[in-house]
Amino acid sequence: MAFSVLWIVAIGLTLASWTFLHADDLSARQAKLNVGYYLLHRLCNDEAQLPLLLDVKHAPDAIEGFAIKVSKTAKASNALLEQMEAGDRGLNFDKNPLPSIEQDVRASIQDEKKHELLFGTRDEAFVRALLVSQIEASNYGHNLAKVLSEQESDPNRIKALTRISVQWMAIRREAFRLLSSTP
Repeated sequence: MAFSVLWIVAIGLTLASWTFLHADDLSARQAKLNVGYYLLHRLCNDEAQLPLLLDVKHAPDAIEGFAIKVSKTAKASNALLEQMEAGDRGLNFDKNPLPSIEQDVRASIQDEKKHELLFGTRDEAFVRALLVSQIEASNYGHNLAKVLSEQESDPNRIKALTRISVQWMAIRREAFRLLSSTP
């Protein structure tokens, strides 16, 4: 009798610890996903502002049209991300989870690119610099959404993230096409 009670207690403790560890694994997994969602959401916020740059810099009509398309893609991506977040309390990408040094490095890179685009280039050189920055940003967006979709378990989110990934890949291809036709 004492053996069976000990056996039952041992099984109970094992299951309880497995459940606790499993919950920790799920929490760590969600935290990892939230970092990815944060990064994608932030990228889309930044890219949605692209047409503002063309308020102060001149570019050919094709580039202005491209900038509007990038902005619309970013806004649509963010709308999907925010819809996901509203439907799940576990999703939270409002707070920057990156270490402060990484935040500082990213801010420095962004400042350099902004300065280059606003003051360091003009005419065709501006267009080329803009398109190169869009190739980098769209490649990042495509891969963020792709990796998130591969690690996500919710079928609706997987579908939405796959769509976002495909849209950013299309932006990347268009940026390459425009760059190849820029003198």
